[in-house]
Amino acid sequence: MTRTNDDRTIAREPLGGPAAWRGSELEPADYAYELDARELKVLARLRSDLVDRGVGLGAIDPESTPLPGLADTVADWLTRLKHGIGFVVIRGLDIDGWTEREVGLLYYALGRQMGSPVKQSDRGHLLAHVRDTGKDIRNDPSARGYQVRVALPFHTDTSTDLLALMCRRSAKTGGDSALAPLHTIYNEVLERRPDLIETFYEPFNFDCRDEEHPDGAPFYTRVLASVGTDGQLSLRHNSGYVRSAARRFDECPDLTEQQSELLKLVDQIAAEPDIHVRFRLEQGDIVLINNYTIAHSRTEFEDWEDDDRKRHLMRLWLVLYDSRPLAPDFDNRSGLKTTADIREDGLAPAEDEHASSRFTSKRPDQPKTRKPLELEASYLFS
Repeated sequence: MTRTNDDRTIAREPLGGPAAWRGSELEPADYAYELDARELKVLARLRSDLVDRGVGLGAIDPESTPLPGLADTVADWLTRLKHGIGFVVIRGLDIDGWTEREVGLLYYALGRQMGSPVKQSDRGHLLAHVRDTGKDIRNDPSARGYQVRVALPFHTDTSTDLLALMCRRSAKTGGDSALAPLHTIYNEVLERRPDLIETFYEPFNFDCRDEEHPDGAPFYTRVLASVGTDGQLSLRHNSGYVRSAARRFDECPDLTEQQSELLKLVDQIAAEPDIHVRFRLEQGDIVLINNYTIAHSRTEFEDWEDDDRKRHLMRLWLVLYDSRPLAPDFDNRSGLKTTADIREDGLAPAEDEHASSRFTSKRPDQPKTRKPLELEASYLFS
């Protein structure tokens, strides 16, 4: 570690530890967690209790919905996330025949054992629905990656310590997940282009996709890397949102040559087969991801014709109860501002299983655009 004149700490030596893995070295046993019979019984009782209580997401927290029977299990997951390889794939939960509401309630209650939810949209969604809405992400400045079926490049999410995804239904074909280790990628940049390392610590602008950041703008400004007071290196990456902000907003300057080269190099390294690990989430599977050490992506998918079979994942952004300390120029855990006329938490009402995907909302005026949105096929978002 070295310190700069502005008192910034920069990691200049290769990172070690479990988080600096390579996909070619991992086996499913390294990241899979199979729920056992006892744990499944606890979850079955939780489902029944939540349905009987008739509660919404706002009534669920660790105090109102304690899960002492899963305390050791959750602690194991958090250890893997914070001190291990940075992700875990939970399998074995049979949700066949469950309603969308039942899945959402149980999933949210499980997430609340680990952290506090962050709002993911201008509608105030605490529970986001990852499915194809028919939007065109190349031409619609409000479209986000979780709303489309095209392939998504490696990226971290906007505003969370822990990214969680639960598969309610998988696609007909495609939609495979891939995860890339940001510590390993940082090490590769150190080896291949050490002249770019300091660029990680420069401010970058990120497009909010026609939603408003708590900072008060349709974009936010943060660095890509930060060494906390605990010595941990936190990283973020989303080249699509950075390029989008530079193209769309007069307040955001064009990328420097160094910044552009760094984004391209990180994209390139993450996509190398030796670096990332790839798997498919099936119905009932949950993946937990440390958003500061892991970038994620998804392949393009073909959906089923029947609406009741279409691919559907549920997403949580969680700030961990014992979250790591982050510097202000990196910390972005405040979520997105709720500005829509119609607001809801993302859980379908009991009487209408599809309500969460059908309503429309009023959006704020379009932000000033510096040039038309003309995007390459690889220029995609989360």
